[in-house]
Amino acid sequence: MTNEHDAFTQDVGIGGIRSRFGVRILLCYILKNVKAAVSRSAFIKILTDTELVNFFEINPALDALKENGLATLTERDGDDYFEITPDGISVADKLETDIPLIAREKALAVAFTVVARERLKGNVDYKIEKTAGGYYVTLTVQDNGEIMMQTKLFAADYLQAQLVGENFMKDPDKLYSGIINALTC
Repeated sequence: MTNEHDAFTQDVGIGGIRSRFGVRILLCYILKNVKAAVSRSAFIKILTDTELVNFFEINPALDALKENGLATLTERDGDDYFEITPDGISVADKLETDIPLIAREKALAVAFTVVARERLKGNVDYKIEKTAGGYYVTLTVQDNGEIMMQTKLFAADYLQAQLVGENFMKDPDKLYSGIINALTC
């Protein structure tokens, strides 16, 4: 790989990316594999939580993807969202092996969860129904009008049902991501 160690490496762990070129390849690789728009803030979370890339390398690399036609940029909800272009897919396909396998695996493991979490914003709800023996709490996750998950739980009393619903609303991705991870890993 060219420019082997030209990136900031503070807080970059074992298997992390230490070249600016490598950071760009990893970003293309993530975009290609998640098959969805990824926000700038999501990239920061993915790459710093995994200790794959120094914080100060992420924004310039994302900007370079846009400038070089490897990704498109759309602003929504106060954040920049990046989507891969055909040229970006080509770069990821040709150069992904320049990125260590452990880095690719770590990045995707976190990326799928973070992207799923982003998609859940504003698409969750709960409903409480009284039954003869207690209450049912129906937890729903939707995306573009499609029900992605719907779970019905029994609660002994209204207070417990309300607690289940409110806790679900505080962190719906915890349940959704937990179920997806449990069923796909």
